[in-house]
Amino acid sequence: MNSQALIYKVQDYGESSKLLYIYTPLGKYTLVAKGVKNYKNNFFHLADNLNLISVELNPDKPMQTLKKGKLVNSYENLKKDYQTFIIVSKLLNVIDKLFINLEHQDRLFNLVVNLLEYEDLELAYLSLLVKLTYSLGYRLTFHNEGVKGFNLMLGRTVKEEESLSLDLDLTLTTYLKLIYYGKEEINIEKEILYKLFEFIKAYYKYHLDYEIKGI
Repeated sequence: MNSQALIYKVQDYGESSKLLYIYTPLGKYTLVAKGVKNYKNNFFHLADNLNLISVELNPDKPMQTLKKGKLVNSYENLKKDYQTFIIVSKLLNVIDKLFINLEHQDRLFNLVVNLLEYEDLELAYLSLLVKLTYSLGYRLTFHNEGVKGFNLMLGRTVKEEESLSLDLDLTLTTYLKLIYYGKEEINIEKEILYKLFEFIKAYYKYHLDYEIKGI
């Protein structure tokens, strides 16, 4: 079958080949790109980290040889700026480390591709971490009325009549909810973004014992 695939990691394989670790709507696969280090190879221009490609894929084989493929998007705009690429690399690292046996891979794939189009890549990184909590089994829960903030340990909003501690105030909770449910890029002040990032970093540490790389 033909499938789009995002190369999230590249590794040398022997003297002339590379391993391309790809994320697709079906999940993660590894492609052996034989002889691709030679600039005369037909796939030389494909075998680059953060390339979106179209490939012939056998869904039942976790590791297979790259036989047919073409470049869909090289994301050159994200690669030419060092600081931007650092942020994107952290997003790709999340795919590498946390995208394991997750449901709805097609939705996650579409989410990642959409986030790579954001103008604010720090917001894209934060958005992935926030939305991924659902697939990881530690979803964020938001009440609709009478809310005064958010509690990290319980993973939910706190109502006005409750005496639970607040890890986020109402303003930050509102932005967190917008990011969690939103499907488009929003305008958000950097100060708010960084506070939300510190929250989600602590959330992953507490619930998954996983250390998120900072912005």
